[in-house]
Amino acid sequence: MKRIVILTLVSLTGMLGSCQKDFKNKAVVEAVQSPTGTHPKTNAIQAKPSITGKLVYHSYSCYACAGTKMYIYNFNTNTLTWVSQNWNIDYPMNAHFSPDGTKIVFMGQPAGSGDWDIYLWTIGSASAPTNLTAGDNLRDEDPKFSPNGYRIAFKQAGDLKLMELTGNITNVVTNTPAIEEGMPYYNDDATALLYAQGAGSSSDIYKINLDGTNKTALANVSGVQEYYPIKRDASTFLYSRWYSSTDHHDQVYMGYFANSTRTRLPFNNNNAEYADAYPCGTNYVILSSTRSGTAGGYDLYIANITSGAIWSLSGYNAGINSSVDELGSSYTPN
Repeated sequence: MKRIVILTLVSLTGMLGSCQKDFKNKAVVEAVQSPTGTHPKTNAIQAKPSITGKLVYHSYSCYACAGTKMYIYNFNTNTLTWVSQNWNIDYPMNAHFSPDGTKIVFMGQPAGSGDWDIYLWTIGSASAPTNLTAGDNLRDEDPKFSPNGYRIAFKQAGDLKLMELTGNITNVVTNTPAIEEGMPYYNDDATALLYAQGAGSSSDIYKINLDGTNKTALANVSGVQEYYPIKRDASTFLYSRWYSSTDHHDQVYMGYFANSTRTRLPFNNNNAEYADAYPCGTNYVILSSTRSGTAGGYDLYIANITSGAIWSLSGYNAGINSSVDELGSSYTPN
């Protein structure tokens, strides 16, 4: 992968609604041959999934470049809103919805400060986001809500911590100055965090209890970067990893908590980057990819994790993808 990422899932049982399990008109999938197998190709004759809910993501030309923007897209109303336009916050990115879909938490810098902080914002509010870590003079990143929405897991100065929505830190999960830990995400019952440890070829994925005990490796292939873990449900999680130790194209994998099974999802192709996957109902993920046909660098797509069918989100709203990178998506059915 050629970039640096610093960085609840919903159980849906009905056939209709948020990222529904199926769609009425079955997709007609055109396959394209590649050196690594047959992969679905985005095609106008495919029927895209019918989706409700909201998506948040950020857009930039490069990491920490001026002009980073945060957007919320409402699938119900087909409304795309540049929410960060008047915030006076540099580099707003990596947002995450609260379980009820009314708030987002994200990282950014007070304009001109150079300090990474964690922000909380009520969607639709005319008020500016609240800086939860203002003045601590530490690098605060990668925030994620707990399953009940009462706490936030985040990275502070390379360690994992938990805080209340007031900014009060309640747990220091790791305290290992010599080891870089980040990208925390709560497991299904909020007893542990998934997270990435290390960088580059030494980056692996672990799970650790909230009290700092029982650290367990979830994905640790030697010489392969593995990062960005996202809990999918009580049994599985998504993550990004290199195709191999010599092929550094990012691919999206699904892992299982109960065993060592790790599945490369069928929409991947190792001639492009596939990363930052976020679950969308039972059968879909929303992700960023540099696959052929993008509007710029990384575009946003929705993909079926079973069939491998994949659709550009430009098919929902032409303004979503642009000539720059669209990354760090989070979805809520609410």
